[in-house]
Amino acid sequence: EVAFYGGSFTALPWNQQQPYLQAVQPFITSGSIKSIRISTRPDAIDEPGINRLADYGVRTIELGVQSLDRDVLRASGRDYDISLVGDVSKLIKQKGFMLGHQLMIGLPGSDLAKELETLEQVIRIGPDLARIYPTLVLRGTTLARLYKDGSYRPLLLQEAVQTALLMLTQLEKAGIKVIRMGLQPTPELQRPGEILAGPFHPGFGELVLSELFQWQAILLINRFQEREVTNRLKLYVNQRDLSKMIGQNRRNLRNLKARFQLEQLEVKGIEGSEQAWIGVGQWHREVPQLVLSRQSFLCLE
Repeated sequence: EVAFYGGSFTALPWNQQQPYLQAVQPFITSGSIKSIRISTRPDAIDEPGINRLADYGVRTIELGVQSLDRDVLRASGRDYDISLVGDVSKLIKQKGFMLGHQLMIGLPGSDLAKELETLEQVIRIGPDLARIYPTLVLRGTTLARLYKDGSYRPLLLQEAVQTALLMLTQLEKAGIKVIRMGLQPTPELQRPGEILAGPFHPGFGELVLSELFQWQAILLINRFQEREVTNRLKLYVNQRDLSKMIGQNRRNLRNLKARFQLEQLEVKGIEGSEQAWIGVGQWHREVPQLVLSRQSFLCLE
């Protein structure tokens, strides 16, 4: 797949969009590229534009929704009717495209209640996939000026992690795949002085998933201890989920040991294709006695 990102692709004049799309056609014809993905604003795309994209092999359109609160959009320089997001999203889906929504948390004028209301509206619209980006204060921006004069307070890292976790669980429960959380740590973004403030972490998505694994483990251990009383346990996860279960600086293991007053807690990685499950058993066992999948956890949660 070829992706045209870094701005609102369809906000470019058609005579600038077309050469980019044409450049990919030989690779689509040869089969080395299957499709094109673009990112744009809800107010920068219409039905004729969507039809043109389809002709060139675009299959996924991601909309920079950011928020569905009028005041937040206005404060962020996006003063359009929020009904436009629903209308454009419906049209994109009707035309057979994969639809993505990019959401931002911690925007000016926003709070947790507004972000969860946006989330409810997004779930009703029903995109196929979503991204969650915490707002960062970058050098030379209007937001930098608001931050410096005290008009804007960015989220703390833990606030952003908890908000993203709430959104992730609700989106996944609704069958909407979350494909990224947090900005990609590019060399430009990590230049000294580029980020003035905000919850930036190069492994932001990993922090959120690690928190999710901790809460999934809490529910699983609670259920296990209802039938077996022990202070020595072993957790089991897919080998690729090992770092998420352990947590940064072994934070999850320390928290779980303290919460359940455990004398011993180990984590074992198991090879396999299925991920996001956790098993638990007596510390000396090599296989779990009880397993909780992510989907089951979301339903119980």
